[in-house]
Amino acid sequence: MAVLPTSIYLRPGPPDALQRVATVLSKLKSDDYYAYERTGVWYLGIGNRSSVTIDPEGRKATFSTNGKDEVRSIDGGVTDVVREYTSANEDCGTRIYGYIGFSYALLLRGIPHTAGEWPMLSLMVPRTEVVFYPDRITLTGVDKGETVELSALVDDTTCIEPSPGHPIDTNTRASEYVEQVEAALADIRAEKYTKVIPSRAVSLPWRVDMPGTLLCGRQHNNPARSFCLRHGNNQAIGFSPELVMSLRDGKVTTEPLAGTRSQEEGGDKSKKLKEALVSDPKEIVEHVLSVKEAINELDRLCSPGTVVVDDLMTVRPRGSVQHLGSTVSGALLPGKDAWDAFNILFPSITATGIPKQAALEGIGRLEKHPRELYSGAILLIEDPETWDVALVLRTVFQGREKQRIQAGAGIVAQSSPGRELTETSEKLASIAPYVIAERNQKD
Repeated sequence: MAVLPTSIYLRPGPPDALQRVATVLSKLKSDDYYAYERTGVWYLGIGNRSSVTIDPEGRKATFSTNGKDEVRSIDGGVTDVVREYTSANEDCGTRIYGYIGFSYALLLRGIPHTAGEWPMLSLMVPRTEVVFYPDRITLTGVDKGETVELSALVDDTTCIEPSPGHPIDTNTRASEYVEQVEAALADIRAEKYTKVIPSRAVSLPWRVDMPGTLLCGRQHNNPARSFCLRHGNNQAIGFSPELVMSLRDGKVTTEPLAGTRSQEEGGDKSKKLKEALVSDPKEIVEHVLSVKEAINELDRLCSPGTVVVDDLMTVRPRGSVQHLGSTVSGALLPGKDAWDAFNILFPSITATGIPKQAALEGIGRLEKHPRELYSGAILLIEDPETWDVALVLRTVFQGREKQRIQAGAGIVAQSSPGRELTETSEKLASIAPYVIAERNQKD
């Protein structure tokens, strides 16, 4: 694909990019889109110029170009299909946006999975890309008329003003989750794995205003990355606490978070919770195990002697909770590419368990429903050697008919079922209070 012909620059940059992003998304009635926030910059990919979508079973790929679809059977591996797509679009003139569901990892590792309703994977080249920098806004589009029209929308100072008004009971399925934790502890005692992260979902009885939820939720969270997407019939908005992977200048980085306490706003209580987090043997063990496994995974990808750990076990606030976090990085081996790195690092250790293969198999036994996009990944691909991949947690999911939020907790030998249940509620508190219902709906 050739570089897009139309570029528009708006100056100065917006004083409140979040508000303007949410407002723009609220006015897109039918377009597919992705919004991705990284280090203070918002990236919006709007309209489906081309895409590849893998069906829930991982058997068929649908290639769409300017509204025309071509369905192909997948004869080799799914990675071969998507690697071909990203290679063919590396000069498309915009970034490639997309998501990868949890079941991709199961298929990749030969673990049987129950197909869900969401596609296993979707990647998209947008028709128009908008980037909100601190000092300017840039628009790049394939169609001049569309790009000019969108620039007027972006430059509009009208604001949306949503307000939460539908309380969510996050204590549903509590007894079921306690049973999952007890079963996981039995597996650990039987030495099936060292750590596993079972999750529980909370269904929402009404349709969600996704742009409004993005606005309210981001105002009350401090995530590593934020995202909002609508691709086909599926939507998600999340405040990711963790980076699955970044690749830049030959350096691959992952940032495992493990170990959790509630995050209160200032005062002695917040300080005591932080002190409890950094001194709790269970939380420290859980984190150290995750960092050790991250090192092992990068050792498979990186040149000998280049893997290092930075910011070991620092406390990282993430909305309603605070975590122990570390940064692990190394120099990618010659001959390895981003897909090689992703296939080893995904899903994140902190959303699956240790060893990863055994934990993935364990999750299949412990959980009754497919995870779909939960604990999957959102991708922002700038070029073949520059990727940014966020872990899908603290997220609202909305399909054709169903919507939900979901959370899990890391189970190790020292875990208590009651405490792990509480941890899931603490994590859900990062998203539940800020979910906005679509207008004209009743509780």
